[in-house]
Amino acid sequence: MNKLCQHDGLCITMDARINLHGFICFCKEGYQGELCQHQNEDETTRMTSNSLNDPQIIDDEQEDDEKLSDQDNNKSLSSLTSDSSNECPFNHDIASKVSTAFAKATGIDMEFAIQLLKDHGWNIDQALKATYEAKEHAQSIMNTKQNWKDTNEKYFKILSWNTDTTDSDEVELNNLIEKRTETIIEILLREKPDVILLQQVGTFALTLIITCLSSLYDDESIQIDSSNDSNYVSIFTHKSTIKKKHVSMIKNSENWNMLKVEIEYKNSISIDLFNAFIDENTYSYCFEQINKNNPNHIILFGISSQISDTFWNSHTINLDDLWQMTDQRPETTYTFDPELNSNITGNDKPERYDRIFFRSSTSINNQLKPVHMELEGIQHIKTSDIVFPSTHWAIQGYFDVDN
Repeated sequence: MNKLCQHDGLCITMDARINLHGFICFCKEGYQGELCQHQNEDETTRMTSNSLNDPQIIDDEQEDDEKLSDQDNNKSLSSLTSDSSNECPFNHDIASKVSTAFAKATGIDMEFAIQLLKDHGWNIDQALKATYEAKEHAQSIMNTKQNWKDTNEKYFKILSWNTDTTDSDEVELNNLIEKRTETIIEILLREKPDVILLQQVGTFALTLIITCLSSLYDDESIQIDSSNDSNYVSIFTHKSTIKKKHVSMIKNSENWNMLKVEIEYKNSISIDLFNAFIDENTYSYCFEQINKNNPNHIILFGISSQISDTFWNSHTINLDDLWQMTDQRPETTYTFDPELNSNITGNDKPERYDRIFFRSSTSINNQLKPVHMELEGIQHIKTSDIVFPSTHWAIQGYFDVDN
């Protein structure tokens, strides 16, 4: 039986155990029970939730959450100090002492201490500066988030997230995807947004998410493209605030698909939800289709992509960018951030790959006004001080409701 931890309130701390790349979260309260299992439906291009009992979640075992062993640390040191691309100026013994002292002084994991020193040419001053800048950046995000947690009841809330949980043929990777998905579910149940838009969701992850959210949310999911039958985009709508009116799929000649769900919020506001994974080839067609939408309906469009800022800046669209509409705060700029997210490998630069677009309706009444945007998914999964729920941060937007 898989184990999963659910908690309505997270205690997020910046104590001595904090990792350079994120936060440690602790359960405020535990829940005991069995996790129900969801059976796949026969349809290959659409998955919807059945009427299931509310699953109860049980705490995962903490014994898996262990530090690297001395043997692993020595192995990491041996590998990094012998890297010809950035050779360590110290012998193995001195490098070990420097790394150990640096990790202890900064309160970060040994593995990250070694990598950080290596990235900065074993210059302790530069590595320290990078460490504290990362912590300050993380703290600024959390300070802003907490202010909105205290007052968000009156707002319409939407969350968009590239979960990066596409199925794998590797058993170990699938096990990790399962653990990451469990944390994603915890965050969704904690935040309880009115609308959830998920991109790049694998079959196993989607089944688990649908199962655990079925008591609170209706869902619609389609495959991103016909060539990959385990890569979905999904739209979840909260049953208590939203009535689903119509569901459709928009596709082009290259088998690229976009999901559209027409909803009514609190029996008064008509909203059309769009969700897609796009690239430069599907960009134009995607926005052409959205621009044909009923002008009397509000549009909310969640996308994930690998499109650079340069491309976005050179093209004009008739939709407002939520980040730009909410003061363009620096701490919420990047959703794909190799400097803070240790799930990302390689030397990529930070990018704003994930966005929520918005268009008001022509109606004078019943409008949504964007007032705030924050990042979610910035804490580690419960069984690791290294792994995050996804390679992407989630975007969560708040809208004031004008009736």
